[in-house]
Amino acid sequence: MIAPPRLRPGNTIGVVAPSGPVQRGAIALGARFLERAGFRVKLARHLFDRRGHLAGEDGARLADLNRMLADPDVRCVLMARGGFGAMRIAPGVDWGAVRRDPKIFAGFSDATFLHLGIARHAGVRTLHGPNLQGLSLRRGGEGRRWLAWVTEPRPAEDVRTLHARGRIAGGAAATEGRVLGGNLTLLHYAVGTGILPSLRGAILFLEEINEPPYKIDGMLCHLRLAGALSGLGGVALGGFTKCVPRPRRRELPLRAVLEDHLRPLRVPAVRGLPAGHGKRNVPLALGARAVLDPRRGILRYEEGLVS
Repeated sequence: MIAPPRLRPGNTIGVVAPSGPVQRGAIALGARFLERAGFRVKLARHLFDRRGHLAGEDGARLADLNRMLADPDVRCVLMARGGFGAMRIAPGVDWGAVRRDPKIFAGFSDATFLHLGIARHAGVRTLHGPNLQGLSLRRGGEGRRWLAWVTEPRPAEDVRTLHARGRIAGGAAATEGRVLGGNLTLLHYAVGTGILPSLRGAILFLEEINEPPYKIDGMLCHLRLAGALSGLGGVALGGFTKCVPRPRRRELPLRAVLEDHLRPLRVPAVRGLPAGHGKRNVPLALGARAVLDPRRGILRYEEGLVS
């Protein structure tokens, strides 16, 4: 997959809100973080619009995103926040603009639908990591990691290495593949839409928030029955934040659900990467090659995000 050009001092980062409504104060703090790092910040025209749970009308959100993707002066398109709404505008996204002029796309949560579309239709690596609203709130080390991924073709090894809490399925042998994935709900939604890229040979990264185990069970069943999990190289689980059984309901615990679906895949699977909706959200380069070593409990990238 194509590595987009690195960011250099003075480059412009375009901020878009294709999903949920944003907070002005959080945008200002995030923009200050980027400006202090030496970049210019360009806000989308309709960034502060609101229509219920959406950041404005579908057409306005889509136009903002496509303008940023096509603007030659914008070298990184950064999500303002997640929420919901990206899949509503996905049929109109100009994937060809990314293919013709590769640039960094960054964000997480609802951004997953756009990460998947760019991987499938443009073949360009993207960055799964904090949205703008979260960037200024991250610990210094995580901000440093984000900047390293977007400015350095091969970041330092400590940036390229993520530590897992343990193995959840599969053997101890290491495996190599391109890291793809994101939020489990969005991958589940993507099945049958023409957005989901092939995951064969990939190291599948998954994270989730606020979904009880029985719903995670259903989403993983859907992915498996649709054939989306066939031929995986490995699985790397990030945070599954507040994914606990409902009060006074007899539900399987989360770990049992995950093991039920991951063990039959017969591939290495680790849990607890510090990425997702939890206290830590360490960036991952989607589309870049990495080695998953379950014995040592690490996911180590062999290449960077940018060129």
